[in-house]
Parts: sequence; C-alpha cells; structure tokens
Amino acid sequence: MARCAVCGKEVLMPFRCAYCGEYFCSEHRLPEKHNCPGLRAAASPYEKEFKLRRMLEKKPIEEALEPRWYRRAASLEARREYLHFFIGALLVILVGFSLIGYNFLIHPIYLICYLIGFVASFLLHELSHRAYARSKGLYARFKLDPFGALLTLVTAIPIIPFKIIAPGAVVISGLTTIETLGMIALAGPLANLILSGILNIAAFIFKGFSHVLSTLALLNAFIAFFNLIPFGELDGRKILAWSPTKWILVFIISLILLIFSSMPRYLI
Repeated sequence: MARCAVCGKEVLMPFRCAYCGEYFCSEHRLPEKHNCPGLRAAASPYEKEFKLRRMLEKKPIEEALEPRWYRRAASLEARREYLHFFIGALLVILVGFSLIGYNFLIHPIYLICYLIGFVASFLLHELSHRAYARSKGLYARFKLDPFGALLTLVTAIPIIPFKIIAPGAVVISGLTTIETLGMIALAGPLANLILSGILNIAAFIFKGFSHVLSTLALLNAFIAFFNLIPFGELDGRKILAWSPTKWILVFIISLILLIFSSMPRYLI
C-alpha cells in the first residue's frame, strides 16, 4: 500500500509516474493532474497522434503543385538561355571567321584555337555581366535580340568592313541603383579588355601562334570598343550615366587596344 503524493490517500495499487517517479491515486495519476515537473517533457499519445496526422495530412493542391511548376519553369528558362547562348556563340564565330576571310584551309590546330577563342570572347563578356548582376542579388538571364542577331549575321559577310557583334544581351530585373547598373555594364567590356591585353602579350611570346592570338586580341578589343559606344542599349550608355570619368578611361583604353591589335606585327 502506498500514499498518493498529492492528496495523501492510501492506495492499494498506486500509479507510479514515469516522469517524476512519485506514486499517485487514480485521480492524480496523470502528469497534468499532479503538476508533474516533467510535464513539459511529456508528450501525450493523443498529441503525438495529432502531430503525426498533421504531417501525413495532404497539402492543398496549390501548395503541392507550386514547387513542381516553379522547378519546371526554371528548368525551361535555363534551357532557353542555353539555346540563346548557343545561337549567339555561332553568330560570333561567323563574325570571327569573317576577320580571317573564312579560311578553313589553315592548320586544324589554328582552326580549333580560333573556335575556342571566338566562343570564349563572347561568353566571357556576357557571363561577366550575368555573374556580377547575380552577385548583387538581381535576376539576370542572357536573351537573344532578333534585330541585333540579324545585324551580327549580316556583318559576318567578309566584304563588310565594319562588324557589329550584338546578338543579344543580359536582361536584368530587380531594384537597383545607377551605380550598380553602371558596374554591371562595365563588367563585360572590362573582361574583354583584360583578355585582349593578355592575348597581345601572348602574341609576342608565342611567335608560332602570333597571328591567331593577334586576331583574337583584335576581336576582344573590338567587342569592348563597340559595347562602350554610348548609344541605345549598349553598355557605354549605362557606364556614362553612372560615371563619365570611368567611361572616358575605359573607352580610351579600348581604342588604344583596338588600334594596337590592328597593327601588323612587323610594325610593332
């Protein structure tokens, strides 16, 4: 026989609390009835069953379908961007080969170097825009511009001396400032200027590839120069609106690199 820890009633078959270890009568056997210190740690079987039922409960159709549709839309958008990148790269390759008169009879190694260089020059420019924009928390995707793509294709004809390389642009959306837009715009041409400088230096070191490297340096200098023109949706307009001083500086650098890359090697 034991005495209830609450009311003091003697009980022949007392109930022992699993949380506090005390003995109680049938009236005070539950933890909440005797203010059990372990009440907060105790979980009622009914409460457990309720939580389990809530977990297994079917979600509304809107909640269940939204993530799936969102992932599907994001995947479709990514594939569309890859396609736009691919078409844009093809157009830049055509413009690049127009610089060498579509001479496919050159050594295969040179041909491969040209292909890699043309694609890299284009992707470096656009991915620099996109990467910097995304680092600022903005939405950024490359998208083909039908009119710009057509102009790029037309100027890929060798007899046309002036080339236009504007198959598309990185589309940006989100709340931002003029400074951020200017820095995003600067990222692309700056990447091409750096690559052009590296290729010009490499052309002096690797004499056997000097013509290939010089052509790629010229292409990058031209991409930077063309995009720095403060007109329409080109990068130059955004950079000029942000900082005229920085625009003048990079524009002069691009012009110098363009002239330098255009000079025959024997004159340098």
